[in-house]
Amino acid sequence: MTNEAVQRTQHDGVRTQGREAIPEIARQLRAIDICMLATRGDDGEVHARPMSNNGQVEWDGSSWFFAPADGRLVAEIRQHPEAVATYRADDRFAWVAVSGRAKLVDDAEAKRERWLPELERWFPNAPDDPGVALLRIDATAAQWWTDQGDGQADLK
Repeated sequence: MTNEAVQRTQHDGVRTQGREAIPEIARQLRAIDICMLATRGDDGEVHARPMSNNGQVEWDGSSWFFAPADGRLVAEIRQHPEAVATYRADDRFAWVAVSGRAKLVDDAEAKRERWLPELERWFPNAPDDPGVALLRIDATAAQWWTDQGDGQADLK
């Protein structure tokens, strides 16, 4: 952590950081496969659903998800791009919440690069199917609670 980051560190026992927190957040997310992804619907209500984080992916400040192109999640993101993904580790004391802005990525190569065979359970026609949408959520903030301590980061 830089001296500047250390200066911003303690507030009610919570470490406050900026983008330098990305490796720590990535370390927490690495082994967590499922998150709850929440978006806002046209009715003003927040809707959440479990989504695969593809936990083997190295998190760099962006989270990637596949979803049905004609589904409610995609429709909600088109109207209200703000999203929150919450994660909980099964094997340790760790929770992470990542807030950000979601975007539909219309890039066939990006879909193929991120595709995993286990996704065929939900999308049997693989990534080249136009009915499969690729979503990217660019993090703007994160909070975490672990046995190593709590933290928050402004990732803008």
